[in-house]
Amino acid sequence: MIRSRRWYLNGRNGCNGRNGRRHVPPRLLRGRPAPRPVVGRFILNALLAVLGLMAVVLIGLAGFAYNAYMQIAESLKPRLALLDNRALFENSRIFDRNGELLYEFFDTGKRTKVSIDEISPLLIQATIAIEDKTFYTNPGIDLAGIIRTLIDSLRAGEETGGASTITQQVIKNSVLTPEERLPERRYERKLKEIILAQELDRIYTKDQILELYLNENFYGNLAYGIQAASEVYFGVSAAELDLNQASLLAGLPQLPSVYNPINYLERDAQGGYLPPVFVDDDWLDPNARLPAGTPLPRVRQAAVLRRMVEDGYITEAQARRALATPLRFAPQEAPLNAPHFVFYVRDLLLQRYGAQIVYGGGLRITTTLDLQLQRMAQATAFERIAELETRNIHNAAVVIMQPNTGQILAMVGSIDYNAVKPTNTPGESGNVLDGQVNVATRERQPGSALKPFTYLAAMEQGMTPESVLWDVPTQFPTGTGSWYAPQNYNGQWNGPVRIRTALANSLNMPAVKALKFAGIDYTLGLLERVGIRTGLKRGAGFYGLSLTLGGGEVSPLELTTAYNTLASGGRYFAPVAILEITDSQGRTLERFTQTPGEEVVDPALVAIISDMLSDDRARQAIWGLNSPLRLSLPAAVKTGTTNDWRDAWAVGYTPFVTVGVWTGNNNNEPTARVESLTGGGIIWRNVMESIFRLIAEDERYRELFAAPFPSGEIQTKFTLPVKVVRRPICELPGPFGGYREELFTQEMLKRLEETALLNPTPTTSTTGRVSVEGFCSAYDKVTVVRIPTPEEWTNTGELRPRPLPPPPTDPKAPPPSQDLSALSDGAYCRPAPEASYPPALVREIYLWKLPPPDPNERVEYRWRGGNATVQLKYEDLPECTAEMFQPPAPVPPVEGAILMPDLRRLGENQAKEALALLGIDPSRIIVDYQGPDRAGEDYFRYGPYVVLSSMPAAGEWILPDTIIVLGIRAPDPEPAPAPEPTPEPTAVPPPGA
Repeated sequence: MIRSRRWYLNGRNGCNGRNGRRHVPPRLLRGRPAPRPVVGRFILNALLAVLGLMAVVLIGLAGFAYNAYMQIAESLKPRLALLDNRALFENSRIFDRNGELLYEFFDTGKRTKVSIDEISPLLIQATIAIEDKTFYTNPGIDLAGIIRTLIDSLRAGEETGGASTITQQVIKNSVLTPEERLPERRYERKLKEIILAQELDRIYTKDQILELYLNENFYGNLAYGIQAASEVYFGVSAAELDLNQASLLAGLPQLPSVYNPINYLERDAQGGYLPPVFVDDDWLDPNARLPAGTPLPRVRQAAVLRRMVEDGYITEAQARRALATPLRFAPQEAPLNAPHFVFYVRDLLLQRYGAQIVYGGGLRITTTLDLQLQRMAQATAFERIAELETRNIHNAAVVIMQPNTGQILAMVGSIDYNAVKPTNTPGESGNVLDGQVNVATRERQPGSALKPFTYLAAMEQGMTPESVLWDVPTQFPTGTGSWYAPQNYNGQWNGPVRIRTALANSLNMPAVKALKFAGIDYTLGLLERVGIRTGLKRGAGFYGLSLTLGGGEVSPLELTTAYNTLASGGRYFAPVAILEITDSQGRTLERFTQTPGEEVVDPALVAIISDMLSDDRARQAIWGLNSPLRLSLPAAVKTGTTNDWRDAWAVGYTPFVTVGVWTGNNNNEPTARVESLTGGGIIWRNVMESIFRLIAEDERYRELFAAPFPSGEIQTKFTLPVKVVRRPICELPGPFGGYREELFTQEMLKRLEETALLNPTPTTSTTGRVSVEGFCSAYDKVTVVRIPTPEEWTNTGELRPRPLPPPPTDPKAPPPSQDLSALSDGAYCRPAPEASYPPALVREIYLWKLPPPDPNERVEYRWRGGNATVQLKYEDLPECTAEMFQPPAPVPPVEGAILMPDLRRLGENQAKEALALLGIDPSRIIVDYQGPDRAGEDYFRYGPYVVLSSMPAAGEWILPDTIIVLGIRAPDPEPAPAPEPTPEPTAVPPPGA
């Protein structure tokens, strides 16, 4: 363009053209720029200089980076020699906390190296499809995958993982040291993987790398390498694997402990198997859902088969056929001591250290388990299930944890690891007992065992122990046009109750209403806080209000962890299974150190819940006093039974130990109505009492359970924090009442005062209202007076009220009504101020303060012994008047009849005179004198001629011409005449007188 400009200028002074001007072609005119100013030319030159300098710097940096990379690569290259010269195994051992050997990892025979030609092509294809589809074309790393993972991580705000090729995994598993594989060194590890993977790809052929990978990979369950995995899982060689087997094995290395199929097997007479999976038409979509209940190994297998179809290795029909075929497994061997716990610990180790170190690193693993406690719990569960076997219950799981540390002291995954018992129930399938399945880590429905956490959530949201919950028929909309109507365990309704007795007696409706008050999402968040970290993840919409009644699923381990948080005063301690790990050189890799834990719930609220769960009197209405749940030491406990009798739980704690028990059948078939107390409750009680005895008899256990306490002494009683105080409450009537005090936090009292719910001024007693201490949010107590009926008056005007019916002697009979519904036995009035009434006519009744109507509920306020839906209102009762309590005027039955007056205690003549005044002819009066033989005691009580009785009797009608008989006390008999005195002899005068 500069040259064009010069051409134009030269033409201007030349002689060519009509005007001495040289013509410029139009195309050059169109591209001709305007003349640049001098300043613009300077800026352009400066920019060019800067760009040139930056280019030099970038080239220099690139060269530096390349040199640095080459130096790192050269320094790491010798590490590749480890692939040919490395020690493979040194057995690791697992011990209990006291040094008792639980298990030794014997890997001899579990690793058999095979060449690539001795491995099924289906396994190779499945592995490449799921792990590294570009394996045969990439240079050892997948640069696009690394960039994609980086972008995904930035979008997610956290590391998303992935992008490791098969070659990188060989480096990680077979070249890097255990220290280099630790999570905290992941960035350094990733860089070394990338460098060494490219070098390995340059040195080794792809088949050699794949052979290394398949021979070194850990497939779980003691299977190290594909040959060992084929033999351990299926009893075949690697070359004999079919598509069903190969696609399952190829998916295991990603998370061998999570996808371990042994944990999900069902069993029949032929042995263990994974059941078939029948997928929908859209199953090839990675986001498609598999059928509900598909076990995780099958979910992973479906992902492998989906990739194989995408990459053209197999057809969709072949993939479907593999999933739809039951996958049979070879028999599995078990460790001798605490097998389920050993496998649990093994899986934890594999996740942190990898298979090579766990199985061949010579580790010494000291666990938290106490083998004596383990054996005691195992025997206790076995004995109780044997006693209940005729009621179709065949298995149990027990977890023992230590508060304030989270240490697992025992884990019983089944009553007998080696036992298998198929069902005999018509219409059911599977095994009622499958000993190798660790039920302690399997999710089951908890029944009512989640209720303590529901009430905790409700109290966090503002409910208090004084709040009234209505246990009455209630329906809740489901959002699908239907209504959810929970029922109580015994099918009865109990009216107004409070948290203490509702929780202790496991009433369903109050718990559902507390859950609605707290919010389902909020309650799920609390459950996660206290320890349910993997269960209950389907969202509030899935569980609905049935969550608190066991509508979700949790494992015994996680539920026991949640209760252990309560035992720890609201501090969460993750389950701990390992105390210390040392390597083959005696170096400590990790050691448990006690921490203060994370406070996830207010300790004051936890103290209130613990007080309620340990209150034997609060359980009286359903369980009775001194039930098997009451122990020799204070203990808080909650049971849970699913509605269809499939699961029966008991989970409870003292300040120093937490025990969780599940009972039921492996195949989830119903028991013969075995409820929680009979099943899990008895096992829980016996395990707890055995622990108490061990503490009393063995110093080792006193030290073990005292260790978490700063004082060095076991705390056996629940204590209340200073923030918790006792305050009076108004007592509720009925078997679920009886409490006049309750526990409150200071924050609760402050809220109550702010909302005027705690009013220190007593209610007035005018118009019959009964004074109570403070304001009662549940009811007003009032006095009513029954108006006597004419039949209750005698003819003489004497009131003889009919007696109230006696209270029922049958404990199952409903209690007498004490509200307005009780006034159906007659007419009542409101007492007038300062008036008195016959005590037999006076009653105290409750005027219930019902909650405001909720348009999203259908409620009937009726229950055993009460009904708040009656139309009668207290204000509608008339005020009592004197006329209501006057005897009615008598009406003679026939004309001329008169009432017999009460003549008793009058003299005979006085009685005759009284009758004469009534117009009775003396000739109609007969006198019947009665001696002691007929008058009895009255003869000696009254004097002669006193009227003792009459016929007709007093108050009866004297009909015309009726003869009247007066019973008169007879006069005393005449005394017998005194005998004549004998005259004294006359004295004879002496002679001579």
